[in-house]
Order: sequence, then C-alpha cells, then structure tokens
Amino acid sequence: MFDQLEQPGGLDPGQLYESRLTLAERAEQGGFWGYHKSEHHMIPLDHGPDTGIFLGALAQRTTTMRLCSLVHLLPFHHPIRLLEEICMLDHLSGGRFEFGFGKGISAPEHLLWGLDVGEAEARTEEMLALLLAAFGSDRDLFSFHGRFWQLTDVPMEIRPRQQPYPPMWRPGTVTTAAGLGVSTLAGGPVERVNQSIEAYRAAYRPGVGGGHRPTVGAIRKFIVAPTDAEADALGRRAWPAYSEHLSRLFHRYDVPIPNDPTIGGDYEMAKQVQAVVVGDPARIRGHVEELCSAGLVDYVVGGFAFGDLSHDEALRSVELFNEHVVSPLGHT
Repeated sequence: MFDQLEQPGGLDPGQLYESRLTLAERAEQGGFWGYHKSEHHMIPLDHGPDTGIFLGALAQRTTTMRLCSLVHLLPFHHPIRLLEEICMLDHLSGGRFEFGFGKGISAPEHLLWGLDVGEAEARTEEMLALLLAAFGSDRDLFSFHGRFWQLTDVPMEIRPRQQPYPPMWRPGTVTTAAGLGVSTLAGGPVERVNQSIEAYRAAYRPGVGGGHRPTVGAIRKFIVAPTDAEADALGRRAWPAYSEHLSRLFHRYDVPIPNDPTIGGDYEMAKQVQAVVVGDPARIRGHVEELCSAGLVDYVVGGFAFGDLSHDEALRSVELFNEHVVSPLGHT
C-alpha cells in the first residue's frame, strides 16, 4: 500500500490519521506485505508530513507489515535527528522499517523551506554518505566532514535493529537505484514496467544495499468497486482533486510543473498510462495477473486513498482487493 495521507476534504487531522491507520490495519489483515508513506509539505496532498511520527504510530497497530518511508526528503532533515529517527522506527516496528530516500520533486516546497533547489541533489548525496558513514562506524563516536555538514565525535547511542541498516528504497530513475543496489518502483503501462525491471537488472550493482534483497515494485492507484461503471465514476471524480492537490503550490508560486501527463487532471490520460486502474474485482485481478505474467513483477504497490475519496470508499477498495486479488493469487 502507498499512502500520502491526502486530505479528502473537511476531515479533522485526528480523524484523517485514524482512518488511515485503520486502512493500513485492514490491508495487513488481508495479506499486504508493506506500507509506504510519502513526505510532502504545506499541501493537501499530505496532511501527515512527518512520516516518522505516522510510521511510529502504525508500528503499534500492525505486527507483520513492512513499514517504509517513500521517501524521507533528505534535504529537509538534520542528519542527527534523522539517524535517531531511523533507529527508533526500526526498533519500534520490531525490525520492520525500510528507509526510502530522495531529494523531492516539488521545487515550491524547497523554496518555502528556504532551501536552494539547485543544491537538492548534492545535499541528498551528502546526507546518504553521512548516514552510511554513521551506520558503518564500528566506534561509539562518528565524524563526518562534508560540504553541508560538519560533525565531530557524535555519539551513536542507538543503532538500528536490522544490520548494518534497514533495507533502502530510491524511487526515480531505475538505473540510479540499480547502481546503488536498493529497491525502487516502476510506473506506467505493463510493458513499460517490464522494461524498467529489465533495465534495473542490467544495471544492478551491490552498491550500498547492505546485503538486503532489493526489488522493483510496480506502482499504480486502484479503485475497486462492485461494477466497472461505479469504479470509473469514482475515478472521474477523485482524479481531478488529486491532481489539484499535487499541483497547487506549483500554480500558486508560478513554478513549472514536472513533465507528468497526469498532474493536469486528465483522467483519461491517467487511465491510459495506467497511473490509475479502476474496475470491478475481476478487472483489477486481471490487471494484476497481467502485471505478473512475464515473471518480472513480484511486488505490486497500490494507492487506494487519494483525491476526494472517502474513508468508506477507500476501505471498500481495499476489502475487495483483499478478497478478490490478494487471496486468490496468493500474493502478499
């Protein structure tokens, strides 16, 4: 499951958090393997911008599901705070935490935080190097001297439960993740997903994967309803709201939007590129079977709560997905 804690409209934050904790619980009960949470700031796309806090709460409501940040935006974090957060989450979850990292795709969020967008890539690379240096240190103290961070003799009072550190994810370009030896996600139509996985395998290097087995998951949003017509009506209603939430800061501050055909609210285009897949249980099961038919996809990540979909609508999608897709296919 992929979730951004998107505000569907008018929900008290406490109600929103509880509804998404419940959604994740039901996903785990149905056999879902993992839960992925994004990080965005100052937009209705993400009303739970502190990913660590939410995953810490979810760790107490689940027992088997892997909990993954997708992603921690590295330029937005202080390294010591982030190191401690990673270690805490890994222990709170009983070793179920997986660490996703990236630089962020929203230039307005960087600008509103007072960050230089031009430094985002360099800051991300340096933060990753710093984290790896800290986790790899066999001393009680670690030091790091880079362009942005100068740390000397910092005590490592807490270390992760998983060694040498939790499994890592790097979405974006699949060859970048492959070179690092970490997991990633591939979007787009089935053929494109398969091509991405083949490109990943060709470019794979052990990198900094820490010895954990990486994977490339296929990602899309799902709406499952009793009939195709009802699912399509929900998608036609929810997709423009999702697109507006995603692009609001870009429009407000007149910042160019990344080249993504789905951000403009074009629902038909979103369906065409399979950013969203809607239908009755048989149609959704058929799509997942097609994804897995080439023997390349072994992990499917679905977003079920987006746009203005209500909790009940998203929960019904998850329940139908559990019953008609997860259980029959035996995939978790």
